[in-house]
Amino acid sequence: MAQREPLKIGVKAGVTFPNIHTSNDAIAYDGGGIKESDINTSFYFGATVNLPVGKNLSVQPGFSVSGKGTKVSYYSYLPNSPSSAIINLTYLELPANLVLVFPFKAGSFFVGLGPYVAYALSGTAKYTFSNTNIATQTKQAIEFGSTKNFKRFDLGGNALAGYTFGNGINIHSGISASAFKISNSSDTYLDARNLVFSAGLGYAL
Repeated sequence: MAQREPLKIGVKAGVTFPNIHTSNDAIAYDGGGIKESDINTSFYFGATVNLPVGKNLSVQPGFSVSGKGTKVSYYSYLPNSPSSAIINLTYLELPANLVLVFPFKAGSFFVGLGPYVAYALSGTAKYTFSNTNIATQTKQAIEFGSTKNFKRFDLGGNALAGYTFGNGINIHSGISASAFKISNSSDTYLDARNLVFSAGLGYAL
């Protein structure tokens, strides 16, 4: 990740802790309003290119395949409406961060900040219906662009921090958030946005 040597390519992988933040207890799914949402743990992997632009300062574009989504429970007040759902979304994400390095002993601390654009590769929704005597489940593919589902593109910002050891291995954590709603409904109250915490390892090749 963040290195002092010119033009370093890095690889990274780790765990994501995503959720979908919603306003007014609403989200772009069928059924009643949301009772609560929870983290839906997933993973990411990708690569970066470190381009120095000054002393201890670099621009770091890259890409990652990142798992996002949420676990939600609903106020299931409608007949045949789901009581809970697990939403899995996979994005190809392209961040471009400005990274500042603080040399420390044999390695260096680093912090970064920048925008990202992401393209949804795939998604599934697994619904549980338990408003009858027998709980049932159904799984369906997310239809990106559908008025009941999500937009294909996501645009937002991210921040990162970590430590690079002298051997090129680094540990890092980060947070990213959508700048605009990802729900594709025209209803203004369906304001759903990705919010992701992450932690992982990287290595400069």
